[in-house]
Parts: sequence; structure tokens; C-alpha cells
Amino acid sequence: MNILCNIRCKIWACGSVALLSYLAATLATTWVNSETTSFITHTQRIDLPLFSKGVLAYNLFNAQSQEYENGLLAGEQGEVHQANLLHSQIAPLLDGLVQLGDVNHNDLRPRILSLRDEYNNYFVMASQYYLEAVQQIDIFAFRNEIHQLGKLQASLTNDFKEVAGSLEEMINEDLEKNKQRIDYHTRLLTIVFIMSLLIAVLVANWLANREIIVPLGKIKMMIDDFGRGRTIEKPQSSRGGDEIQGLARSFWQMTYDLQLITVSRNYVDNIINNMSDSLIILNSDLTIKTANHATLSLLHFSEEELEGRSFRTIFSHQEKALVDSLFYGFLEGKVVANIEALYIGYDELPVPVFFSASPLYLPDGTLQGISCMARDISELKKQRDNLEFLANFDKLTGLPNSNLFFDRLTVTVTEARRYGHRFALLYLDLDNFKPLNDKYGHGAGDCALQEVARRLKETVRDSDTVSRLGGDEFAILLSRIQDAGEATMVATKILDIMGKPFLIQGNQSILGISIGICLSSPWITSADDLIKNADMAMYAAKAQGGNRFIFSSPDQV
Repeated sequence: MNILCNIRCKIWACGSVALLSYLAATLATTWVNSETTSFITHTQRIDLPLFSKGVLAYNLFNAQSQEYENGLLAGEQGEVHQANLLHSQIAPLLDGLVQLGDVNHNDLRPRILSLRDEYNNYFVMASQYYLEAVQQIDIFAFRNEIHQLGKLQASLTNDFKEVAGSLEEMINEDLEKNKQRIDYHTRLLTIVFIMSLLIAVLVANWLANREIIVPLGKIKMMIDDFGRGRTIEKPQSSRGGDEIQGLARSFWQMTYDLQLITVSRNYVDNIINNMSDSLIILNSDLTIKTANHATLSLLHFSEEELEGRSFRTIFSHQEKALVDSLFYGFLEGKVVANIEALYIGYDELPVPVFFSASPLYLPDGTLQGISCMARDISELKKQRDNLEFLANFDKLTGLPNSNLFFDRLTVTVTEARRYGHRFALLYLDLDNFKPLNDKYGHGAGDCALQEVARRLKETVRDSDTVSRLGGDEFAILLSRIQDAGEATMVATKILDIMGKPFLIQGNQSILGISIGICLSSPWITSADDLIKNADMAMYAAKAQGGNRFIFSSPDQV
């Protein structure tokens, strides 16, 4: 029975080899960690407390001796009592040293016992003699006792120092031995780990190569041969074949079926990539699957940058509502035909397009994706905008022309009649334009008209309209004014600003202006009547010498 009958068993076989090797390395690591823990525990429980207690006892004894001497010299009983109190700290430390020395340091135990006994004897004498000497007026009466204590103190100091030094040597020796043991065990563990890893790699590689890599290599050769147009031999089948052999048989069957297709994929790809319109194919989750060359040229993205990107990201943010409705329609299987939209390319500049889209379905009715077509209409938009501008704006000054002005005037008349608003119409004509045009030429005249337009726009609000009706005639529509005073104020500003010299070809010239004003009223109900009355008022102003304004009716002033 073949235990490697499928890919799962083969993978488990490789994994088992790795797990066994890992188990061996883990057991070795556990043993090394146990040994290391034992070494560290011994040092922590025995060596370090011995050393720390010995050093602390030595320091406390020095402090006690200093307290005794300070009390003797200063004659202060408090210093002596303070020194006596240190005995309660030194004695337990020496007892602890004796107990720890019994555990694993029999060579130090006699020295520690002797040190403890000598210190106890010294303390009995010191606590008595130093206190009596301080209490006496003549301290020299205890000279012999103090001298004897001094000898004992010096001897004990040396003993404490030697014991502390011996403890330090002892802990250094133990640490060095433990370090050597740990190094040895670490090297041993490294060897075991490397051997386990090497065995696992060799066995797993042999199994993977024999059972997986070689069969997959044969499938790759089949794919390469198919890509080069070679004939693929049908793989031999066996009753115990695994999934890889099944994959090889399925691939052969696929290539056999593809040979029955009469249309070349390259032929179709060439048609798509040579299209002048943009084509984008979306996945069912509305991410970009592929795009033709026209799309890449239109948006300035690479194919890699577009693939996988959400289709929403190539639409302008200004069209969020449109995009949302499109996407809901896509998911419902709706067709979109020739709607105007804005794409956004790599340079973040909007690209106007005519956009169409239709769903793509599998034979079972499942939505496979969306086919999106787009045609660049940038030039068409420019031409349309240019025609619209020429139809409604003066090409020379950029002001609304007579057509647009008349439309706005008609709307204003209608709103005024409905809501009771008041407005004013100013009809303007330059006084000295013809002589200037004849003297300096049409180029200079055009420059003067552009400057006139600029100055007139400075005198009105953004809600008002300044228009060039033709030649040197202009009109201004003041919307929503309170009374004739506002129209008078604007006309005065126009006369002031037009009274300033014009610089024409290096020479200063003065252009006067005549203004006719017609205010809205209940008996003037049409735009034509307003223009006619304002025009008549303008000619009246010109007849009176020009460079002035006149209302169309004295009642309006």
C-alpha cells in the first residue's frame, strides 16, 4: 500500500520529518536549560547570599568600630549606644554565614565560626568598656582596656576582610565553573540542533523533490510546449495517481479543447488594443481587470497601476452621485449608453468622455464583469464651449454681448414684476471714440475698448451685468436697487473713472461718456421699452454736450 497516495500525505510526511527533528532539538534544549537553571539556582541560593552577607557584615563592623571611636573621642554616650545597636544586625549576618557555609562550603565553616565567636567576645568587652570610659571624667583610667580592644578590633577587621575576600574568590570560581559548563552544553546543543536541521532539510527535500517538484516540473514543460505551439502528449494515468497527476490530465484536456476554438486570442487582443476608444473590463466586484492601450494613453497610467484599482477612483470627485448611481445600476445588470462623464488620470486633470457600459454574464447567468467604453470628447467640449462663448460674449472685451444681455434683462423684468424688485438700465456711448480710432488705428481703438470694459466692471457689483452691445456702445443692468439714488451713484462713479486719461500708444487721451438711465416702473413692462427709453436718454445726454447722465423721465429722478 502506497502511503504517499496524495499531496496531503506527502506534505504530512515532509512535515513529520521536520517535527521529529524539532522534537529532538527541543529535548536537547530542555536538558541544557535544566542544567543551566541548576547552576544559576545554586549561585542564587548559596553563593550570592554568602558573599552579600560577608560584605555587609564587614561594612557594618567598620561602621560599629567608627561609632565606638567617635563616642570615645567626643565623650558622647549616644555614639556608643548607636554602635551597640549595630550588633543586632552583625550577629544575625554571622549566624546566616555559618548556616550557609554548612550547605556546600565546609572549608569556610571553621573560619566563619571562629570569626563569629571572636566578634561576640569583642562586643561583650567593647559594649562595657567604651560605655564606662565615656561616663568617666578621666578616660585614661581605661587606657589598658581601650588598647586591648584596639588590638581585638584590628584583628577582627583583618578576619572580616579575609572572609569577605575568600567569599569573593569562592563565588568567582563557582561562576567560572558554571560558565564553562554552560558553554559546553551550548556547543553541544548547537551541534544537536544543526544535525537535526540538516537531517530534516535533506529528508524533506528528497521527499518534496521526488513526490512534488519533479511532477510539477513535468506540468511546466507541458505549459511551455503549449505556449510554443508544440503538440502535448497525453500523460499516462495510474490508479494511484495523486492530485498533481490529475492536474496534468486536466491541463492536457484543456489544451485539446482549446485547439477546437477557431478564433485566435491574439487576433481578438489586436482588435481591442487598436481601438481608438477606451475599453475597460471590470471584475464582478467593480475593480479593474484589464484595459486596452487607448485607456492607458488617455489616463497616463501603466497597466500595472490600473489592474486591481477600484473603478470609482478614475472618476472625478465632482460626479460622486453619478458614479454611485452607475455602480448600483451595474450590479443590477443595467446598460449605460453615451452619458457625459469625467475621468481622472494620473496627472489629476479631468478628461471629459462619453461613457457606456454593459454587463457580461456567464452561460449560467452569473455576472462575470462589466464592459466599459469611453470616448474622449475634450476637443468636442472645447469647440462647444468656444461656440457658446462666441454666441453669448463679446470676443474683444469678454463682456456679455447683446444676446446674453437681452436674456438677462428679460429675466430681471420678469422677476421684478413677480416679486416687486426695482432695477435700473444704463445705456452708455463713448463721446470721443471715433476721432481716437481714426487717429491711432483700430488696434489702439480695441485697446481703449478693453480698458473701458475693465473700468466699467470696477464700478458695479458682482450681481450686476456690464455688456458691450456693439461698437462703442455699452449697457449696465443694476439689479435690485432701492431707489434712483443708487443709479445716480453708479453713474457718477462711471463719469469719474472715465474722466481719467487713457494711455494710447504712449499718449494720454480723454474719452467722455454719455449715459442714459431708465428705472423700472409699472408702466414699462418689456425689455424693448427699457432699452428704447435708456437709449433716448443717452442721446439726450450726448445732445447736451456729452460726458453726463440723464434719466429717461424726470419723474424717475
